[in-house]
Amino acid sequence: MLQTLTDITDEETDILVHKSLERINNICTSKETIMDILGITPYNTNMTPFQKAVKIYPALINDTYTKDIIREIKNSLLKKYRSGKLEITGKYTFILPDYYAACEYWFGHIKNPDGLLADGEVFCWLFRQYDKLDCLRSPHLYKEHAVRANTANNIYGSRTCNIRKWFTTNGIYASTHDLISKILMYDVDGDKALVVADKNFTRIAERNMSGIVPLYYNMRKAEPVKLNMENIYSGLAAAFTGGNIGTYSNNISKIWNNGVFINGTEEEKQEATDCVKMLCCQNNFVIDYAKTLYKPEFPKETSRKIAKYTNSKLPAFFEFAKDKDKTQLEKRNQSLVNRIYNKIPDKHINTRGMELGNIDYQKMMSDTTVICGKKVSALYNKLNKQYRYMVNKKDDDNNNLRYITCKTREQLCQLGYTSETITDMLVEYLYGGNKRYKQLLWFCYGEYILNNLRKNISVKKTKYIQCTDCGEWFEAGISSKKIRCSKCSVLERKRINQEYYKKNKTS
Repeated sequence: MLQTLTDITDEETDILVHKSLERINNICTSKETIMDILGITPYNTNMTPFQKAVKIYPALINDTYTKDIIREIKNSLLKKYRSGKLEITGKYTFILPDYYAACEYWFGHIKNPDGLLADGEVFCWLFRQYDKLDCLRSPHLYKEHAVRANTANNIYGSRTCNIRKWFTTNGIYASTHDLISKILMYDVDGDKALVVADKNFTRIAERNMSGIVPLYYNMRKAEPVKLNMENIYSGLAAAFTGGNIGTYSNNISKIWNNGVFINGTEEEKQEATDCVKMLCCQNNFVIDYAKTLYKPEFPKETSRKIAKYTNSKLPAFFEFAKDKDKTQLEKRNQSLVNRIYNKIPDKHINTRGMELGNIDYQKMMSDTTVICGKKVSALYNKLNKQYRYMVNKKDDDNNNLRYITCKTREQLCQLGYTSETITDMLVEYLYGGNKRYKQLLWFCYGEYILNNLRKNISVKKTKYIQCTDCGEWFEAGISSKKIRCSKCSVLERKRINQEYYKKNKTS
């Protein structure tokens, strides 16, 4: 998605990466962000005992086990951002037609219905606060950005209310007068679009789409054949031998990240763009190859032209996008996605400024006088080595998590202690001894630890409220009368103040 934005300045790159950079910084320094990435959020109704325990007792964030989890999440996000998947105001949602126009056609027998949406308009209630949206299929290979006016925004006044009576879902509704279906190459049978509301991204995409028209070519249909075992086998064989689309998408990435878009002339840039168009066409024929058994080959002259850009290694950001070795990659150049590497540096997690306090592990115990026996610690260490990498692994057909829990508890209970006593022993051994591997403890005995924390720490009663403006859930005191989250409350206060000053000015 990002690599197709070839006309972009360094300052605009800074703007695009701002949210991602801010999130990495917050993970390293903000308690609220850490809670969020750990899944301790108002709308998570299925929290694990560990998540609930951190919510009750935030000092657990200072533990080595929690820091290891945070570090893994941070590294995963860093890898995602450096591969070009940035934090952005957007969402995948279903693409829907103008149903009013459909009703005019079906029931009013109007051959060319007007519908509720004009050319260049969409309706997306999900982003009603934004007047322009970038609609795209993601991932995409060419410049499939469709920047459209959002009629769900309040600038359209009463018209928005009238349209909302018909378009009641959070999907994105497209006009029947628009070529958007040819740009995004979708049909309305469950296809999804990535709808981006970020104003800076939309502005950059709109500029990059200047002079761009939809790619269109006549796709081949399959010849009718009998449905028998021989033809089914031929289709399967064709799918496995001739349906490799990875080669084409990788070659397209090589072109978009070629130095020609940085230092080349306008003619050279156009030639490179034309090569992308041809590879997109061939890629789509390959996608349908198993159905059609037709795959056109380029003339020799065209192949030589494309080879100028594709006879090279993969772009540098494939180190993060596809886990490629540096020997397989080109040196990092100044293409947009390659630039992100230096824009989002790796940072160390620093919990000192969060005022979390030191962990008092005895708050996680029922009996603080218990000391872990050597047999219990030895058996735990043995079981931890055995099951460490199996915990959190789920198989679609055979879920072994319950088996691990029962097996671990059974073996530890054979030492002659109750589950409550074993919990206290392991807490004393692992937290008192500042051990690192506590995943099996929380997995098997997390409920017991959570119950102990609830007994030893007084927890204020709270409730969850959905913000009337942005729709996000937030936590507030049980007697709170708030209707907005903290961010929306600030915005609402500003709006009220502005209206107050306007009234006083006019009077």
